[in-house]
Amino acid sequence: MAIIKAVSSHAGIKRALDYVMKKEKTERILLDGLNCNPDTVRQEMAMTKQLYHKTGGRTYKHFVQSFAPDEKITPELANEIAHELAERLPLFHGFEILIATHKDRRHIHTHFILNSVSFLDGHKFQMCAGDLQAMKDLSDQICLMHNLSICENISQRSG
Repeated sequence: MAIIKAVSSHAGIKRALDYVMKKEKTERILLDGLNCNPDTVRQEMAMTKQLYHKTGGRTYKHFVQSFAPDEKITPELANEIAHELAERLPLFHGFEILIATHKDRRHIHTHFILNSVSFLDGHKFQMCAGDLQAMKDLSDQICLMHNLSICENISQRSG
């Protein structure tokens, strides 16, 4: 089963990107970008912010999709599911997103680092009350398509 969490952090975007791309936690094949290249993600996100004169305030949003330790899933499949989630989620449309799957713990998990500024029109990322639940629901749909378990108890789906 996969759970989705929004991560609250005061770290800068460089630190967040460096953390999720650490070689001790992931490998190149498990790094992916939606609307960006993992090799140049830091520069691409910075250029988008500069283009629209939005270099201050929140610079990124961080989400994690985690699978239960006993889930029968490979890091490669977790990364594929994460990429599909990012592609299909309307909330993420128009944003650069680094997708990094970690395999350094008992539970496989994927980090999404989303640029706070849209490369399409410069608007800042905003979430409504139901957006996190919509993300969880889409994650469940994708997991079911891959014959993975989902949370049945809503109290277990904390975010």
